[in-house]
Order: sequence, then C-alpha cells, then structure tokens
Amino acid sequence: MTVTGDEATEADATAGVPAPPPAASEPAEASASDDAVAGTAGPSAAAAGTATPDAAGSPELTPTPPPSIGYIALDGAQWYVGDVSRGVRTAVAGSGYDLVECDSGGTREGVLACADQLAQAGVLGFISMQPFPDLVEQVCDSVGNVSAVGIIYDQGPCQVSLLEVDQTESGRLAGAALGALAAERWDCDVKAYVALGSGAGDAIGTARMEGYLTGYREQCKLPRQKRTLSDAQFLITAQTGMAGVLDEISGKPILAAGVTDLAALGALQAAAEAGRPNHVWVAGQLADPEARQAIACEARYVASVAQFPDRFGARVVPALVEAIEGGVVEPRIEAELGSVTAENVRQLFPDTPACDA
Repeated sequence: MTVTGDEATEADATAGVPAPPPAASEPAEASASDDAVAGTAGPSAAAAGTATPDAAGSPELTPTPPPSIGYIALDGAQWYVGDVSRGVRTAVAGSGYDLVECDSGGTREGVLACADQLAQAGVLGFISMQPFPDLVEQVCDSVGNVSAVGIIYDQGPCQVSLLEVDQTESGRLAGAALGALAAERWDCDVKAYVALGSGAGDAIGTARMEGYLTGYREQCKLPRQKRTLSDAQFLITAQTGMAGVLDEISGKPILAAGVTDLAALGALQAAAEAGRPNHVWVAGQLADPEARQAIACEARYVASVAQFPDRFGARVVPALVEAIEGGVVEPRIEAELGSVTAENVRQLFPDTPACDA
C-alpha cells in the first residue's frame, strides 16, 4: 500500500539517497549499543489453526494466517528505493512471514500514516527507511515498540540493527580510480580537479566527497587548480556548473568527481557542448541505471561505485526474523560496495544497454 502526504516530498533527493531533513525537535538517541542486541521475542510458533464446528457439528480447522512483518519504504519513485523494496519482497517471500509494505512517499505525513498501517496490521517487527530523526520515537510507539531494523537511517529506541552504507568508502573507491588514471596516463600532471558535490547540508554527499579526496590522494597530489561546485547532484545543475568551469579553465585533462552518476553525466555533457569532449574525465556514484551505458561505452567515464540496494533485503530480513524469534542480532550490518567500470558493468548489470542502442 502506498501512503503519501498532501504536501510536497520533504526528503528531496540529494546524493542519490535522500538526506535526512532537519529535525523539528532534538533527535532521539539510538538504543543500539556496540554489542549484539537481542530482539523482541515473538510467538514460539504460529498456531496450526482454530477449530470451528461445521454444519454437521464436527470440528473444522480454520487456517491461521502467517505472522507478518512491516516495511516502511522511503519513496518508491526513486530507482534506489525501488531496488531496496524489491529485495525486501524477495527475502520476505521465503521467510515464513507475510509482508505489510507501505511507501511513505518521503513525507512526514506518509511516515506516520505508514506506522498506523503497520500497527493496524499487527506486525511483529518492521524494516524502515524513514529519514526523519524526530519521528523515530513516535513511529516506534505507534507500531507497538516491536523490533525494527533500519536501512541507512537510524530508527530510534526500537531499532535492533541498522544496515549502513559506508559513504566515505564509496567515495574513496571512485577517487582512487580517478587517481590511478591520473598517475598512469599523465604522471599526475592534470589541469584541474572538480568536485561536483551536493552541498554542506547533505551528510551523505559530504562523506562521499571527502572519500573522493582520500582515494585520489592515495595515487596523486591534488592539482593546483581545484573547483568545488554545490548543488551539482543533478544532471542539469552539474552541466550548468561544469560549463562555467570550462569557460574558466582551458587545457586538459580535467577530472570531475561526481557525488552521483547524474553529476558525472552532466559534466560529460557540458564538455561535449563546449566542444571539448576529450578534455574531461569523470567518476560517479551508485551505478545509476541512467549511467550504466555511459560507463560501458564512454571512455572518459572512469568508474562508478555500486551500493547494491537490491541486496539489502537479503541482509535485513533475516536479522529482523532472528530478532522477532528471540535471537541475538548484530547492531550494525555493512552494505556491500563495488567499483563499476567498463570491464565489469555488464557482468554486474546484464541489462546494461548496448553501446549502439
């Protein structure tokens, strides 16, 4: 079921995954410790059924539906969240539990409506990707303080485990790819380094851009000319910003570090429109479906980094089931990361379009 609020989406896309908005009040402290956390014990076993008399007076067994777990999605209109949701559905299908799914639409109203929906369904635990830190206690209370597993965003006092993405490492992998190219092809003698970031208010994007610098410096020193662009996470904003950089800086090579793949694509488009397609090399983040063909076919698209959101469900669903059934789960789950280049993009993503498509 999809539940959205009347207002515009509050968790706007920034670095590919919406950044948590400012809290209306002080955010609740997470309850997870550095040690393993025990989940909320669920029923020892589902009842086989309830006996009811039939017309002849003999008992007839009425099947009892399986227990259910809930899932609050962030905003299914985003490809990243859609991949998370598909992975959750697949994992729940083999778990012995039913899934009560609710898409919050990325709004506060949607999150609270989803919590009410899960409470009415009587879920025994839930998975949540809701990003509003000031709502975590209210959501936990609404759902009955059953065990929760968070995805990317901390879910407050009922959280028993959190799947985290190391955004700094994600940036480092792409930065190292840019640095390796600079070292091997130009002996680190590059014209400029351009950071296509999303702004100081986006913690996820900031972590990626810091990782880029770390990875690049593992291979080369930064060039004398450096530029940092904010709000460049979208194709059009990156294209506009990069056009200004190209007006200012002549020569090549210019290396552009994109906080998203759309930022990287925007930089390449700016170079093409300026008549300088061979002057700019880029790296991006997330292995966005919109960028996979360019990664495969465009020689100046050096690398991206996949976070594999479609695999999250296989990690978080077993953790939640273990917690519901009284087991002990690790408080932190690390998401997989992987460099994506022309050499492996089709192996990782077989539906990548052909270069002449």
